[in-house]
Amino acid sequence: MKIRNLLRAFVGCALIALATMSVFAQVGRIEGSVVKAGTSEAIVGAEVQIVRIDIRGNYDVKTDKKGSFLHAGVPLVGNYTIIFSAPGHQPYFVTGIKPNGEPIKIELQPGDGRKLSMDDVKKLQSGAPPAGGGGQKQMSAAEMKKAQEDLAKRQAENEKMKTDHESMKKFFDQGRLLADNKDYTGAINAYNEAGKIDPEQQAIWANLALALYNRGVTNLNESIKDPAKRDPAKQDFTDSITAANKALALVEPLTNDPAKGADAKKQKSTYLKIKADSESLLAKRLGVAEMATAAVNDYKEAGNLSENPADKKSYEIKGADTLFESGKAEEAVTAYQAILATDPDNIDALYKLGLAFASVAKFQESANTLQQFIDKAPATDTRVPEVKAVIKDLVVGNNLQPPKADPGRGRTQPARKKP
Repeated sequence: MKIRNLLRAFVGCALIALATMSVFAQVGRIEGSVVKAGTSEAIVGAEVQIVRIDIRGNYDVKTDKKGSFLHAGVPLVGNYTIIFSAPGHQPYFVTGIKPNGEPIKIELQPGDGRKLSMDDVKKLQSGAPPAGGGGQKQMSAAEMKKAQEDLAKRQAENEKMKTDHESMKKFFDQGRLLADNKDYTGAINAYNEAGKIDPEQQAIWANLALALYNRGVTNLNESIKDPAKRDPAKQDFTDSITAANKALALVEPLTNDPAKGADAKKQKSTYLKIKADSESLLAKRLGVAEMATAAVNDYKEAGNLSENPADKKSYEIKGADTLFESGKAEEAVTAYQAILATDPDNIDALYKLGLAFASVAKFQESANTLQQFIDKAPATDTRVPEVKAVIKDLVVGNNLQPPKADPGRGRTQPARKKP
């Protein structure tokens, strides 16, 4: 008995549901979304006038915070025109709409925010301008379908771009954290993944170049005890140059931009310095002599772009050092002399020039230049005792004239006698 009553109850529910469905079958849905033209940005609060044109009837709604609108209670058998308007946009209309629930996607162009009446719509349909002018030209059904397809495609592309950007940023931030913790291999892998997602981000390639350089330095230092580390170091420096070139290619077009040029030049200077450091070590430590000239040129350009005088001075010395330590002593002498021509008190250039003179068998010039270094260097400079010993060996070993110290340097005033 209880089972029979329960079955009867279920049958009653089913009948009610069917009856309800039968009633709903006479009612249609009109829904869709309204966005700013050329974007996926929702227009909130846009007015959507749903006008039945076979018999009189109006069913007005507004778009929500997502730009969506819905009316689920319009008569199914009707034929409708929908008029769209929003502040700051041109009004727009579509006709011949059936309430079958198929989403309508509308783009509104910028405009004066005016509204259209049905009289205006009729004038536009007949080719006559509506009162006050304005209004977008009505699309055909095929044009509307194409516009909706294009909008859906742009929205999908924008969504993919957003997802890709979030993934790229995740890898990029991970790379920076790993690099800060000196896990250069992990950082390199993370930056490479970021670069696969968005290869147009110069910061990815610049940070990758720096991580590769740092891992190369680590391998090079370890190669003192383990010569097998030399080849990985060489590859890291080579790959660092490649990554730096990608960053440079992306920043170069921005250097002539009036709004971005100043920052772009600073960035370019930084990228050139990373590249030059890798070129320099390849030339100085790993026997790739042809990289010396490339390093000098990149250091020079980096210095010219930098607004920091200390950087300019440092890069000039680094370029000359690269020539000297890669065996190009004659070119190094010329480079150090060029530095001293404009900066005669540069003690680093004097020190290196003295050594470079010795390496090309210009011993008297070497001794004289090293003496100038002693005259100008502070007494606390740890190189002074070494240089004094070198001068003595040069003089004795090559029968040279002892260089004369500058009497105005390094002298202290005699203590005053107490009265």
